[in-house]
Amino acid sequence: MKILIFNTLYYPNITGGAEKSVQLLAEGLVKANYTPIIVSSSDQTSVSYVNGVKVYYVKTSNLYWAFHAKREPNHKKYIWHILDAYNPLNNQIEKILKYERPDLVHTNNLAGFSVSVWKLAQKYKIKIIHTLRDYYLLCPSLTMFKNGHNCDRQCRTCQMLSIPKKMLSQNIDAVVGISQYILEKHCKEGYFLDSKKDIIFNSVSTRLSEIKENPTGETVVGFVGTLTPSKGIETLLKGFVKLEQEDVKLYVYGKGAEPNYESYLKKTYSDDRIDFKGFRNAENIYGNIDLLVVPSLWNEPFGRIVPEANSFHVPVLASSKGGLPELIKVGENGYLFDVDNVNELTEKLSTLIKEVKSRTFSFDVEMFSQEKITRQYVELFERVSMVDDKKSLV
Repeated sequence: MKILIFNTLYYPNITGGAEKSVQLLAEGLVKANYTPIIVSSSDQTSVSYVNGVKVYYVKTSNLYWAFHAKREPNHKKYIWHILDAYNPLNNQIEKILKYERPDLVHTNNLAGFSVSVWKLAQKYKIKIIHTLRDYYLLCPSLTMFKNGHNCDRQCRTCQMLSIPKKMLSQNIDAVVGISQYILEKHCKEGYFLDSKKDIIFNSVSTRLSEIKENPTGETVVGFVGTLTPSKGIETLLKGFVKLEQEDVKLYVYGKGAEPNYESYLKKTYSDDRIDFKGFRNAENIYGNIDLLVVPSLWNEPFGRIVPEANSFHVPVLASSKGGLPELIKVGENGYLFDVDNVNELTEKLSTLIKEVKSRTFSFDVEMFSQEKITRQYVELFERVSMVDDKKSLV
């Protein structure tokens, strides 16, 4: 079976977990004797092979390439999103579709391509599966997070820009949520009403590593990620400085999306127990910490850092926002806390600092393995391809 897989970006153009997850799926499909073909956006058109996977890098029609969005001014971004919402595909995509003649189209993040991909696949009567990895269909910013708060509903601007997305979503054969949370979020807004619905977690490059003992007597709490307000780093710092224990450290791994914000954090939360480590690879992080805190303020669709930390035998104290609670079995691989309550964070940290080194945790990372996630997608692909009437899938 040949599956044409669309995602905004693909290796080596990586900005987050979606690109990693799509790559793991594509390479898993190759191992399972399927033929995945990637179509991703780029600043120039080319064709390449990445670990046995054919990749089309396509220059899309808009003001700039999505990979460079962060460097663009806000007014230009607004125009970009208007064009993207109603953007007719250039003929390169249709040429790829006609040349490759896939059995299925699997779409993921679509910023830069727009839902015109769906319309084109429907023109050629090709079944479509869409995986929800962000909030692109609901919100141009992809996050539904504004001015330090999550958006409970779409604003009028988002509703306007989402009209073609919502309309075309009704003809998708199957939709996958990387969490129950993100799937329900879209369904409540009226998307994918007649589509087959499934939950398939992201695959993560994890296997249980050897347990590494922290050589010091101190308990080390860790934060890993980009230093931005939405990630809740300031909430963690506020909660940590209130701790009375002295035999504890906080290692902050990551760089600020804005240099001024990182400087502000270092100046405001000056504490001998806090060490800003900068960027490090996973192998150089988790052997140094005893507990990972994921204090996200925004509703993370998934949170791949949880199984990543667990694969290194590190338990996680996570915010109860978005899809994160679905990854935590309280008392087994971690704990949850209300990120809107700094005092609760301080109290839980105080308790866990005393317990985390002396108790045993249970980590099931196989549920996120490349093999298992690929198998779940293969089963879905087969079910969809065998059914003539999509409504019988529901």
